[in-house]
Amino acid sequence: MTFNGRFLLNLIRFAGVQGASTGHLLALSGLTEAELGREDQKVEAETFNKVMAAIQAETRDPYFGMHASEYLNLSAAGLVLQITQTSSTVKEALDYCCEFSLLSCQHVPLSLNKEKRAYRLSFIPDTIWANQSPQTARQIVEGMMAFALREFHTLTVQKHYPLAVHFRSSKPHDTSEYERVFCCPLLFDQAENALLLATEQVEEKIVTANYELLEVLVRHAREKLESHHQFYEQVKKVIVNLSHPELPSLKQVAANLNMSVRSLQRKLSDEGHSFKEIIEELRRSFAISYLKDPGLHVNDVAYMLNYSDASAFIRSFRRWTGHSPSRYRQAHLN
Repeated sequence: MTFNGRFLLNLIRFAGVQGASTGHLLALSGLTEAELGREDQKVEAETFNKVMAAIQAETRDPYFGMHASEYLNLSAAGLVLQITQTSSTVKEALDYCCEFSLLSCQHVPLSLNKEKRAYRLSFIPDTIWANQSPQTARQIVEGMMAFALREFHTLTVQKHYPLAVHFRSSKPHDTSEYERVFCCPLLFDQAENALLLATEQVEEKIVTANYELLEVLVRHAREKLESHHQFYEQVKKVIVNLSHPELPSLKQVAANLNMSVRSLQRKLSDEGHSFKEIIEELRRSFAISYLKDPGLHVNDVAYMLNYSDASAFIRSFRRWTGHSPSRYRQAHLN
């Protein structure tokens, strides 16, 4: 599991503005400023978490993620920003943000879903990473949400604010900084982190739209995405194909790909992933899909996902969504 080096470098630079020692933070990363600035530089999750813990200790800023997003230039989004600015509508731009979110921060994919009177832009941190370092995950997700709102303002050429913002974290004693940044109702202890954006604003046209340039940029982004996650996607497809419906073991997947277990793990690691991470992602996806079938009992779902018992599955599902399977099923089927 890895993070983009430039992303970490931007956070270190902002921490320096806030009084932290950039020299100390760079030393913790084990890389020079020039090395972190390389386009293809990766940083292991353990190192990223260690640097972020030091940043939080040295800056003593409980809202570091949101403040960093206000400080960073929008151009930090790079190719994804260019794609959004040449899209025809805000919705198309947000769809591309979701498609290419893994190019910016592969451990917080985005999704956009239409609801009755709003579009829900969800920020879904990798479960394994979030459990390893909850505070770092919270800071990064909140920063991405604030950064997305800035980009939304740029695309609409107006300071439209969300109808509401949902946070998975518990409500803090002081919410004034969240209120300042998001200027809308805030709901904590929710199933996921999300911005709820007004339908009419999301469906607005973008004045800088350029179809010809957009085609070129999207093609380039898809090529980059494919090269970054080619083996990861291959392994995921094999796991899905071997599911009957129980998920296959690491040994079974390696045998299907005609390689050793160690080689499979190494190739996934080279792309910043692990077999455990893929299984966790698919378990979550399959669980949500299975729970849509009212004929399946929770015990059946647990068995199909290779859990030792229903209680183990329920604990995992609570960790993923913040709700029990029965409560989630009730909320989404009614």
